[in-house]
Amino acid sequence: MKYFPNLFVCLLSISMVSCTKSDPKETNPVNPPTQPTQPTQPTQTIDLSAVTQILNDSVPVRYNGKCYTIIHVNGKEVYTKGYGGFDGETQQLVASCSKWLAGAVVMSLVDEGKFKLSDTIGTFLPIFTTYGKGAVTIAELMSLTSGFPGTSDKNYELNPLLTMAQSVDSIAKNVKQINPPGTFYYGRVSMHIAGRICEVVTGKSWSDLANQKIFGPCGMTKTDYGISGNPTPASSARTTPNDYIKFLDMLSNKGVAANGNRVLSEAAVIAMNQAQPITKTAYSTYLDLPNMYGIGHWRDIVATGDVLVESSSPGTYGSFPWINDPKKITGFIFTYMETDGPRTIATCQKIRAAVRNAVR
Repeated sequence: MKYFPNLFVCLLSISMVSCTKSDPKETNPVNPPTQPTQPTQPTQTIDLSAVTQILNDSVPVRYNGKCYTIIHVNGKEVYTKGYGGFDGETQQLVASCSKWLAGAVVMSLVDEGKFKLSDTIGTFLPIFTTYGKGAVTIAELMSLTSGFPGTSDKNYELNPLLTMAQSVDSIAKNVKQINPPGTFYYGRVSMHIAGRICEVVTGKSWSDLANQKIFGPCGMTKTDYGISGNPTPASSARTTPNDYIKFLDMLSNKGVAANGNRVLSEAAVIAMNQAQPITKTAYSTYLDLPNMYGIGHWRDIVATGDVLVESSSPGTYGSFPWINDPKKITGFIFTYMETDGPRTIATCQKIRAAVRNAVR
C-alpha cells in the first residue's frame, strides 16, 4: 500500500476555489462555548484515546472551539465528541462535502437508466451543442475533467436570482471550455451542468431529486440544498453529523442504508469509486495524480493495483468526511468556519491516521 506524502500540502489549498468565488455564505447562529462532551465508549474494543488527545489539542486553536467528530466502524458508532455546543444534530453548510452527495444523486439516475456516464451534454442540453460544447460526457462533468473552469466569471452557478435552467443556459452561452476534456479543474461549474441534466431527465428540481433519491432513503432528515431555485450541487448542501454519517455508511455498505433501504446498486458504488481518466491537471486543491478523483469525491489513498483504500470530500468551511473501505471506517469531522477553514486540515489528517492505526 502506498500513501501520498504531498497530501497535507495539497489539502492546505482546499479552500482556494470556493473561498474566492465559491460557496454562498450564510449567517449561522453561533452556539455559546461549552465544555467538550465526553466521547462515547466504543461498542468494539478500539482505543481511540489518541483521537481525543488530538481534538483536545487542536480544536481550541484550529476550529475556533467548535467541532463535532463522529466515527463508525462497520456501521456502528465507536466515537463521538463535541465542542462549543456542536453536537450530532447541529446543521451547517458543508461546502465541497456536497460534491460526494451530488455524485450519489447522479449515480441513482444511472441506476434507473435515465442516462449513462458516457452520455454527452448535448444529448440532453442541445444549447451546449449550439455553442460547440456538447461533446463533454457526464462522467467528465462529475470528475471535474470537462474542460470548463471551476467557477464562472459572473458566478452564474451561485446567482440566487436565476433558476438552475437559466444559470446553465448562461454557462453554455458565455463560459468557455478553457481546457480540452480530460483536464482536471477543481470547482463547481461542471457539476452544475450535470445537476441541470438530472433536472431535465426527471422533470424534478435538483433539491427534490437529492431528497427523493438520497437524503430520504438514507434517513437524512436534516440535509438539504436550501430553498434557492438555483442550488449548487457542488457546494450548497446543509447537513448534520448524524445525517452525513448515514450517507457514508450507505456507501461503505455497498449502497444499502442502515435502515435497510437499497439506495444505490453495488455496481453504482463501484463505478462511483473508480478513477476517472485525467490527461493533465490544470488546477487542483488537493492531489495531482492520474487516479485522484472518482465521481464526486477524492481517491486519496490507494493500494497497489489502484485499489481504493480511503476516499474523502473536504469542504472549505472545515468539515471533512472520509471512508476507509478495507477497514469499514466512516468518519465525519464537522465544523463551520467561514474563514480559515484550512487550519483544520492538519487535525483531520492526524485523526484519520490515528483511526487507521487503531482499527485492526
